[in-house]
Amino acid sequence: MKRVLYISLILLGMASMVWALDPQTGSPLDKGVHPRLYLTETTIPEIRQVIADNFRSNFQQYVNWAANANDNDSYNILFEAGHDPTRALMIHQAFIAALGQVPGISYPISFDDYARRAINRLISRLNAGDNLSYAAAMTADWTYNFQTSSERSQIADLMLTRKITHKVFDHSIKNPQINPEQMFSSKYYETNYAWYQALAFWGDGRIDAEADIAADTFYDDMLNYGYLDATNFVAGEWGGFSEWIGYTSWHPRTHMLNLDGWHTATGEDYISQQGTTNGNALKNYPKFMRYAMDPHRYFNDFYTYLRMGSAEATDPSFRHRSMREQIYYLGGVLHRAGLDDEAGLIRDMIEKYNVTWPNYEHQWLWVWLGIYKVVPPKTPEELNFPRYIWNQHLGVFYARTGFSSPADGVFAAMDGHYRYDGHQGAEDYSGFILTKFGTLVNTRHVAHRNYGNLNNYPGGYEENTIFFEGGYRQTFQTMDTPKELKEAINGAGNYDHGGLEQMIVKDGYFYHIRSRRDREFSSGVKHTREYVWLPGSNPENDSDFLVIYDRTSAPTKAQFVYHVPWKPSVASYSSGPQDISTGSGESDRIGDRYSGTNLLVKALNGTGGEKDSDGGKQDYVGGANAHGVAFVKNLLPNDVNVEVTRVARFDKDVIKRQHELAIKTHRWQVAVIPRQLNTDERFLNVFQTADANKVGNMVSTSLIEVGSSMQGVFIQKENNSRPNYVVLFNKSNGVNNNTVTYTVSGSGVVRHVITGLEPRTTYKIEDTVGSTTTETNVVTEPVVQTWDYRGVDTVTKTGTLYFETTLSGSHRFIISKSGQQDNTAPAKPTGFNIKP
Repeated sequence: MKRVLYISLILLGMASMVWALDPQTGSPLDKGVHPRLYLTETTIPEIRQVIADNFRSNFQQYVNWAANANDNDSYNILFEAGHDPTRALMIHQAFIAALGQVPGISYPISFDDYARRAINRLISRLNAGDNLSYAAAMTADWTYNFQTSSERSQIADLMLTRKITHKVFDHSIKNPQINPEQMFSSKYYETNYAWYQALAFWGDGRIDAEADIAADTFYDDMLNYGYLDATNFVAGEWGGFSEWIGYTSWHPRTHMLNLDGWHTATGEDYISQQGTTNGNALKNYPKFMRYAMDPHRYFNDFYTYLRMGSAEATDPSFRHRSMREQIYYLGGVLHRAGLDDEAGLIRDMIEKYNVTWPNYEHQWLWVWLGIYKVVPPKTPEELNFPRYIWNQHLGVFYARTGFSSPADGVFAAMDGHYRYDGHQGAEDYSGFILTKFGTLVNTRHVAHRNYGNLNNYPGGYEENTIFFEGGYRQTFQTMDTPKELKEAINGAGNYDHGGLEQMIVKDGYFYHIRSRRDREFSSGVKHTREYVWLPGSNPENDSDFLVIYDRTSAPTKAQFVYHVPWKPSVASYSSGPQDISTGSGESDRIGDRYSGTNLLVKALNGTGGEKDSDGGKQDYVGGANAHGVAFVKNLLPNDVNVEVTRVARFDKDVIKRQHELAIKTHRWQVAVIPRQLNTDERFLNVFQTADANKVGNMVSTSLIEVGSSMQGVFIQKENNSRPNYVVLFNKSNGVNNNTVTYTVSGSGVVRHVITGLEPRTTYKIEDTVGSTTTETNVVTEPVVQTWDYRGVDTVTKTGTLYFETTLSGSHRFIISKSGQQDNTAPAKPTGFNIKP
């Protein structure tokens, strides 16, 4: 347990609480033994056995490589080499020596020789002046039992004052104090800390005083709203990292190394347990991964997460070496913390989604420490996952038709309330994603740091949202330091941009989520968006539908913007196409304008097109074997221009950074623009996603007007086994207290989703066909989650009513309130059979 020391600061007239390390009983630091980082008396036998049972031939290759590789390799250094914290050869020689005999393995040299090579290289690089990173602490710890007494003193003395590799701070074991900053970016993830280096020396009788003080900085650096708390805050109970939108693959690895190293050495577990703030990034990461998976296997070869925001196209791919490393490692981190269900999710993902073996021997250490086969696989279905998740602090909502079929559809809505320093926040990845047999709709970023010119032309945008002529976006505070994180958590400061604020679901039937961006804009500009996603029940054959309703208020025109991989076709226009190209350069656009009412857009993700291969030398015809189609019907406004555009010529970054996953690079923009200015505009758009090999046309959709209070759509069934849908929205924000009356005609089951009613309230539904009226009473859906503005704003809570009827001609429906509000707390999602 931690020991708490109280130090009286007389000059300030107050008491300050300082945490100091008091290792858990039986931990390596408590017992004063080595090794202690990852390899311990407890973990070594299990790692040996898992390797012997599952990876014997690979491990034989690994020990041969470590014996025969050149010790003078330019990457055999103490500071991080090539974004790879475990690349140095000395690490692997030290690991083999510390691990000892693995059953069935023949070693070309003795364990003493492996250790000696690592010790010699460690001392040599210390004498050469290398700064310290993970290689230094790992090698010093893992070879400790092979070092002479004089070598132990020499290594400790040299590492005591040596600068630790860091992008911001100049610190060392001797001078360990820092003030955490840039907590959500690479400034944390691509560096290491004095407390980590101190673990290799704590209690050894050489630099004990300095190592003790340095180790204690863990509590200031990581807790007290520091790096660990910042990471956990973003993840909450849902999982995910602030880096998810930009560096999906790189950075979680070092966070795992940090917490796993601390856990195995001290016995303090911040992997299954949280820190100062609520939330837990590593415990919940496997859960988040499974929701973020793209079900399609690209080129019949590899899988990927949904690309979000500024992530480079290859970053979320399971071809990416760092992505594979973190996935292979995470299972062991979780298992050592007693989280075998979560570790089982990792094993299932590795085996189901073809997370291929790392390419090079120096990357295999992640597998040895991850021992993912130590637990049986666990599926989301076995753990009773609901099909949706909303990470409120990251600002991402996912819903899926399931977790096991390559035909599964996925819908994601993105609109974050916070801007974490190092990321663009809401303006970086606002909008939505749709996938069906490959990604169909996504944002249009090339990579982080504004690489690429996809939106560098008149009228070009990156996100899938509403844009206003004149912009109106204003700058909000970003979170960077512990002070700012604490302020944001407590509702102080100006950190909340607005974003996703309410979710109502009936799992498997509909998913209704609302985003309000008013706080993002100046000059009184307002925008509220409501999504209703209607998943099919049979992913192989059924279409999924997404209905988007936007309320805008601005002195200038608003436009509805989204992006697709290849050039879409447009139908049902009254005039066009009009060529609106501006030239052929890297800042020009090409494209066409179509005008009319209720225009229909058709976008395929398997078309292929521009030269998208690495270097731009050939086409990816067939679009990575994707075969999805998205139909989009514009129902409001009723007189629009639809502009289909892209940049005329790609710059070198587009070709360089968007190779391999051309299907996911969403180069074409569709903008729905009212032909006349309306300062209080409404947009209603309906998306149908399906298998392009089975569905050639969009189902019939028609606008429903409910007096002056509501608008929505009637979606006719796509075949006799599917339902019809009615989806209605309030024309104004807030609760509709009026009686709702509408008429629809057709046959078969109709599913009604009526938003904007009173929450937790009983409504009477009258269904009249001819002279016959049927009455039923239904309560608005109980599964509701809302955003907590922490006092800086309020959420207007509304209810969504779901009911089913059967059509046999023309039916009139009247919906009126028949009961009072039920003040019982709203239900939370069921499931997640993971031990708390």
